Amino acid sequence: MKIFFGLLLGASVGATLGLIGAGGAILAVPGLVAVLGLSATAATTSSTIIVGSAALAGALRRRNTGTVDVKIGLTFSAIGIVGTFIGTFLLRVIPENLIMIAFAVIMFGAGYAMCCRENPEPKAEKPKWQLVVIAATFVGILTGLFGIGGGFMIVPALILFLRVPTKVAAGTSLVAITANSLLAFVMRYEFWDQIPVLEIAVFTVSAISASLILSPVAAKLNAKILQKIFSVIIVLVAIYTLVTNFN
Repeated sequence: MKIFFGLLLGASVGATLGLIGAGGAILAVPGLVAVLGLSATAATTSSTIIVGSAALAGALRRRNTGTVDVKIGLTFSAIGIVGTFIGTFLLRVIPENLIMIAFAVIMFGAGYAMCCRENPEPKAEKPKWQLVVIAATFVGILTGLFGIGGGFMIVPALILFLRVPTKVAAGTSLVAITANSLLAFVMRYEFWDQIPVLEIAVFTVSAISASLILSPVAAKLNAKILQKIFSVIIVLVAIYTLVTNFN
């Protein structure tokens, strides 16, 4: 039964990354905790594998569509390395139930960003590198602490601060998510033995498959409607996570 639910959850994560280029781990982490019974540490560590693999698959799938800027994606990730170190350190000192409660708060923020915030087209002005550093560092902290790629922050940051066209931002965010996830996974080497290899392998393959199938379809769908639907799902999962961890 866990394998079956792992397939469904993996497909959901991959579909999310493939369609909107963000939000995969927002479903992955609470799903791993609720369905597979993993601890917060094991779930967030496993999430770096799942989300990173699905994001890489999505980026490779989009590479010939002109919607991926590898250089910018890797640059954004590199700038946030210090934040990833900070987040990984915090993971070792913060109690697990507080990590999940904080994660739920982040989920509410992600839901709001996807539902209510508009991503404007970039203006013809110089890149705002000081703001890029702040955004990339915060995303790094999120990845190190929660095992998430932070795509819901990367996409608007790329548009507003680095003048990346809206259609390119989602694909470029997949590159940054891949790099962030790989770095966070390596930093969590002491938690690797907590990963249930078979279940996570099934989850990851399912996520990659969904990401590969749906990435080419993304340009043909209404991104705003997809984001609003996904934001509702995020809020519901956030409520469940809060209730579970407060009890």
